[in-house]
Formats: sequence, C-alpha cells, structure tokens
Amino acid sequence: MAERRYEYAPAGTLPGLLQRGRGLGALMAAEDPGAAAELVYGCVRWEWRWDPRVDERGRYLARLIRDLELPLGPVVEVLSGTEEARARAVRVLELLALGGSAEAREALGARGALGASASSWRERAGAGAGSAVGHGEERDVPALVAELEQDWVDRAWCGPMRLARGLARFGPEAADAVSLLRRFWLQTPHSSERAAYLEALAALGSAGMAEAYTESLWDCEADARLLGAEHAPDTPQVRARLASLRDDPIEEPEVRNMAGARLAGLAPAGGLRGCVSPGGAG
Repeated sequence: MAERRYEYAPAGTLPGLLQRGRGLGALMAAEDPGAAAELVYGCVRWEWRWDPRVDERGRYLARLIRDLELPLGPVVEVLSGTEEARARAVRVLELLALGGSAEAREALGARGALGASASSWRERAGAGAGSAVGHGEERDVPALVAELEQDWVDRAWCGPMRLARGLARFGPEAADAVSLLRRFWLQTPHSSERAAYLEALAALGSAGMAEAYTESLWDCEADARLLGAEHAPDTPQVRARLASLRDDPIEEPEVRNMAGARLAGLAPAGGLRGCVSPGGAG
C-alpha cells in the first residue's frame, strides 16, 4: 500500500466506490462518464487495493475505460511511472488489447510492455480464525459476533471473512450479525473478502439481497460477479448484464460460463419486472 496517497473516500461516494471496486461505482460512473474519468484514471495511477496480492482491479478498470469510452492517453502515461504503477497500467492495457483495442496493443508494443504484467494468480487466506468459526455450536454465535464487532472497531479489513463464513453456518440464528456484515460488505477496501460477506448475508436471511446480487454483477471481484450471475433476480437489467458478461472477451472464463448458463436457463423475456436499483443490503 506504499503508493496510496490518501485515505479512502467515504464508501457511499463515487470516489470511494471506485477505490473499493464496488459494482455501484461502475453503475454510477456510467451515468456521467466525463465526471468519472479522472477518478477512474486515479485508480490506475495510485494503488487502492488493500492487498495487491489478492484484490483485483484490472478488469474492473479496463471495463470502465472501455465502456465509458475514455481516452487511453492518461493510462499510457502511467507506463512512465514507478514499477508498481507501470504494472497496473500494463494490466489494464493488456486486457483492453485482449478485448480488441488496437490502440492499447500499440501502446504496449511501443513501450516494450506487451506481456509484461504480473500474473493474475490469487491466493486466499482462510485458516486459523478460531475453532468456533468452523466447528462451533449455536451458543458460540455471540462470541463470533463480538469478535466481528471488534474487527469493525479496529478496521481490521484482513480476516473478517473467516468470521463471516463461520456465522453463515448458523443461518438465521446468527441474524444479530447482519448489520455488521452489511457494513463490511459496503465499506471494506479489501475487495477479495467481499463475496464472503455477500454469502453470509444471504445465509442469515438479510433483506436487500436482490439489489446486492444485482450490483455484484459489476463488482471488481470474479467471486462476487459469480454470485451475482447465479442469484441476481430476473430483470431486463440483469439479463442485459448477463449477456454482456457472457460475451465479454476480457471476462474470467468461469464468469462467462456462469452468465451463459444462467441466461440459457431463464424463461422467455415476456412479463419481466423492471430494473432493480443497485446498492442493496445497505
């Protein structure tokens, strides 16, 4: 996180949403691409991933630049920056090139950067949150909730997903944790943990899941997009996004496959309800 120049913006603002890779940020940016442009470029120039080893932003930013039709010049300029900044720019440009952008491919070739990005492997931390997380009984729920509360107070963004998964085992019996889990889902900058909060909220019977799943179709993390593709309600907005994910050459194969399978299993389009406003579970 050495290059992060400022504190995160509030999670409900467009800068804060884009910094965290939230789906709602992509949806809001699409409403006014001109106003969002510098914020998107800022997420390439500076490091906003809480843990660059596991948090993903490349596809999110590449898709924003492509879908908002933003000029590539400011991204190309980042190739002249620090090694870390250059890696971020290369990743975005490589994805854009994969999606068919001749300009991105030419920029990479001119800088000798084609194929130079770090690999997109992901490692997950998951063990050692205490025996109650994986093997506890219902009587352990208050202790798990208290531990999650302390993590919130401490802004301990790394690790609460283990508690979320432990609480999810108890279903509605752990409903006292819903408000905390919702706060983590909305505000964590550690985006690789966001899908765990979404799964836990669903297991605990949280309200607002339709909206949360819909927003997740635009999330920076493939795990969250997979959940959205599987569970988002059948609306015209969701169908259009599923088709976009299915056909997007820069999307992860498992997300493309899930989106295609979900679309194939949906009923004919007649009689669908209107769009679901994103940003639920909050």
